[in-house]
Amino acid sequence: MESAGLHQGSYSPNQIATAAGIINSWVEGASAKQPCGKLEFFSSGRIASKVTKTTRHIPDHDFFTLCQQMHDLTEALEELFRDRLIACRLNLKRWLERELRLRKQALNKRCFDDLLLDLHLALEAGSGGELASRLRERYRAALIDEFQDTDPLQWNIFRRLGDADGYPLFLIGDPKQAIYSFRGADVFAYLKAGSNLVDDRRHTLGTNFRSTPALVTAVNRLFSNHPDPFLCTDISFEPVTSGRSANDSLLHYGSPVPQPLQAWIFPRDDQSKAENKPAAIEKIVQSVAGEIARLLEPGHSVISSGGQARALNPGDIAILVKSHKQAELVQQALQALCIPSVQQGSATIFKTTEALDLLRILRAVAEPGRERLLREALLTGTMGLTANQVAAFVDSSGEDPEWEAWLLRFHDLHAAAGGGVVAVISRLLGNCGVRARVLSRAGGERCLTNILHCCELLHQAEHERGTSLPDSINWLERRISGDYSDDATLLRLETDDNAVIISTIHTSKGLQYPLVFVPFAWDAPSARSGRVMFHDPAGNLVLDLAEEDENRKLAGEERDAEAARLLYVALTRAEFRCYFVWGCINGAIDSPLFNLLHHGKVKKENKSFAALEDLEILTQVRELAAAGDCGLSAELMPPETSGCIYRNDIAPPALPGCRTLSRPPRDDWRVASFSGMLSGTGHGFQPHDHDNLVTAAITEDTRLPEPATGGLTIFDFPRGAKAGTCLHEIFEQLDFCPLNRDDITRTAGIVLAANGFQECWLPAVSGMIADVASASIIRDDPGFCLSRLRSGSWQCEMEFYLPLGHLAPETIRALFDGLLEEDCYRGFHEILANLSFRRSRGMLQGFIDLVFEHAGRYYILDWKSNYLGHRPSDYGQEQMRESMARSAYILQYHLYTLALDRLLKRRLPDYDYETHFGGAIYVYLRGVTGNDAQSGIYRERPSARFVARANRLLLA
Repeated sequence: MESAGLHQGSYSPNQIATAAGIINSWVEGASAKQPCGKLEFFSSGRIASKVTKTTRHIPDHDFFTLCQQMHDLTEALEELFRDRLIACRLNLKRWLERELRLRKQALNKRCFDDLLLDLHLALEAGSGGELASRLRERYRAALIDEFQDTDPLQWNIFRRLGDADGYPLFLIGDPKQAIYSFRGADVFAYLKAGSNLVDDRRHTLGTNFRSTPALVTAVNRLFSNHPDPFLCTDISFEPVTSGRSANDSLLHYGSPVPQPLQAWIFPRDDQSKAENKPAAIEKIVQSVAGEIARLLEPGHSVISSGGQARALNPGDIAILVKSHKQAELVQQALQALCIPSVQQGSATIFKTTEALDLLRILRAVAEPGRERLLREALLTGTMGLTANQVAAFVDSSGEDPEWEAWLLRFHDLHAAAGGGVVAVISRLLGNCGVRARVLSRAGGERCLTNILHCCELLHQAEHERGTSLPDSINWLERRISGDYSDDATLLRLETDDNAVIISTIHTSKGLQYPLVFVPFAWDAPSARSGRVMFHDPAGNLVLDLAEEDENRKLAGEERDAEAARLLYVALTRAEFRCYFVWGCINGAIDSPLFNLLHHGKVKKENKSFAALEDLEILTQVRELAAAGDCGLSAELMPPETSGCIYRNDIAPPALPGCRTLSRPPRDDWRVASFSGMLSGTGHGFQPHDHDNLVTAAITEDTRLPEPATGGLTIFDFPRGAKAGTCLHEIFEQLDFCPLNRDDITRTAGIVLAANGFQECWLPAVSGMIADVASASIIRDDPGFCLSRLRSGSWQCEMEFYLPLGHLAPETIRALFDGLLEEDCYRGFHEILANLSFRRSRGMLQGFIDLVFEHAGRYYILDWKSNYLGHRPSDYGQEQMRESMARSAYILQYHLYTLALDRLLKRRLPDYDYETHFGGAIYVYLRGVTGNDAQSGIYRERPSARFVARANRLLLA
């Protein structure tokens, strides 16, 4: 082939070798079932078309003939695939229409489109004339605003109302502002309606009451520079006048700005080619931020309007963008110069970083034992830990105290999930420090607003569907990965403060701003390869599933026409001044600005436009501006930074006078906890009191004992926070009614694995659980065990809040005065004597591991994984009493007793403490054996004197 006289541009030696290699790989590899794109390269037809004129010899070989045949078959197959795909899409459309109707009927739901369709069908039916008459009687006139955003169905409804002679029907709209086709708006329905009206029924508003005269003149000049600025012969541009005073203007250092429409010409680094988009965008946003900082300098810019003058504020400035990605880049540039800003737009909360962060955090909350999920959560921007910090946790093999603290926090969040997602996120923001961490960084208000917005939507979904945390996670996953958007999911303003407004052009329609930047006016609409939708000559909307080239071209023309209308909306939002950026940037030639600025001067082709130097582009725009005093000016875009940092030196408004307090305010209200009392704070939310969360002085030996002969036992099970949390979680998930060995093994296996414990511990842990479930748990009823609990007679992890009247160390000591023997509870009395925390009132908060009812009496049960020794005899009553005293668990179960007593008083009409309260049971899990009813189970029942004393001295 190399000597056959083929065009070297199409058949160079390198191209031939590359194509041959691809075909060899295709024939020999597993991909041979798929068509090969290089078959055409060696097809006889293509080779014949590439023979040079000086060489008439066409290479001939059976291989080329076979390649031609394979290529023809491939094209035929692809045509069949396209036809099949079209058929599948049509079948899907029919199925969706039918299924959607059936599901709405099943749910008894109607949406807005259903109401429109119902009304349309009723008006077209035989009795439609009567219905139309009734509607005219009910509504004596119809004024349809924003009619350019209507659709054929709505127009047909109003057309029927207007059929009667003399019925006042006003269709109010501006087709130059029809920019919502993605929402179903159809400007062709407006044009079709207008085409049926005679001239004396047409009325035009020729006055712009938004913009100053100079700015209106500039916009007139720009859109009059092209005979068809909106690329649609049915939509023309008619110059208007301004309804504002000529004295209304933006003043720079006391002088009016003569040209309020400012074109910035983008300066390229390389004058021989168009600038690439990412580089251009980065420079543009920096220049815009710098210009805004300069305008906001004290004394620089003043707005003069209605005879009044005031300084330009950040809230007077709007930056109009086309996408939310552009909005983020602009906001980052403003933040770098300390300029306050807010985003307005139609972006959905589910496409934000915070939504994805929250999803990862909730996954870790749902399965706190899976350390990989926890690491992913901690690495999110919301949690704020660095990769080095998390790597240090991994290197420490879980022994890092900070890592252990995070484990406990997420286990606590998991326990709080029973109260719903709001409870989880509230504690995440407060107790995990997320709120303070987020607000301390740039853009923190935006992040916090998004987190709270997600929380609200999750709570709403949870309330409507009664979902659990896993269901809420699935719900959030679907919305993040899908395309869900409605009014409730639109991004909210992060602040009401005076700030620069960053808005999409679509959102800005109908609004006005004193000063506007349109930094991406040059950005042309992308030639998407998606749906091919266009209007036929009759004005009907057509979806071409075959995606024919001609129809794709028509769809592109309609897309370009809407881009021209979008530009018009952007450039007409300003009152006093508007900036826009133009230049030779990739894709800019397809922007409507090219038609307006260079009509008749440059061929609309990339090569011709790129050949212009930036100064030539500037000159052509200035020539347009020089045609009369039109209020348009052009200059090279200023450097990316002006060196200005915005400083808000404006004095805050004077606050109303306040009354003087006659007494100092109280600051002693707080949420107290058992752990807080022992740690010396007395307050602040604390995680569940799982064995090791008492005080730093109350510690356990975390060394792993040598396994006993004959295999691992529960005495060998690791100690510390992670092990204790794991055992608590197993009992939390057990269903005691009924409880068999298979259930125990399955639950224990799942929880052990989730918490990172090896399967070798399963026999020891399962055996311990079986012993605990079959142990005699109540002193007065030796035959009763936990496995005999009735369904619904127990509750795990019962959270409580008790109102406190007066909490102080001396109050706690007074509660136990004379109630416990000094000798038996010496360690506990020492702890009481050393209590030291601030006096307070408020609430006492805590969690009870298990509350159950048996024979009309209610019991408190707490699981303890404390290691007291390696033999059952180490868990006798004396040893456990000493541990209970030393660990202050005696105080813990007395507080739990007060909580349950207060609850039972409100739930049981004839409640009596002596009759209904059974007592507190503390189960030392390592010490429970099936043949010793005294080993590992500590039972006490606080006296009625204590309860009465606490209600008088402690509780409110």
